[in-house]
Amino acid sequence: MLRPSRALVTTALALGIALGAPAVASADARFHSQDSFAGPKGASITVVRSVVTDDGRVSYEKVTYTAGPKGAGVSGVRSGAR
Repeated sequence: MLRPSRALVTTALALGIALGAPAVASADARFHSQDSFAGPKGASITVVRSVVTDDGRVSYEKVTYTAGPKGAGVSGVRSGAR
């Protein structure tokens, strides 16, 4: 009698883990992109990040770094909401 009840408990636990795992995995949504180039006139790199957390917070950031014959610079945009 011990084996069928042990198998039932094991099956119930496995089912609970299988159904709960996607919810844990999708708690946050994230996006990250990076683009760069280099050439005879200079170089540039742009990074974009976006995050949505499970509690509803949203953030977005885009930063571009450039360097060339006339100097270097950085420009960026940040945004967020709750």
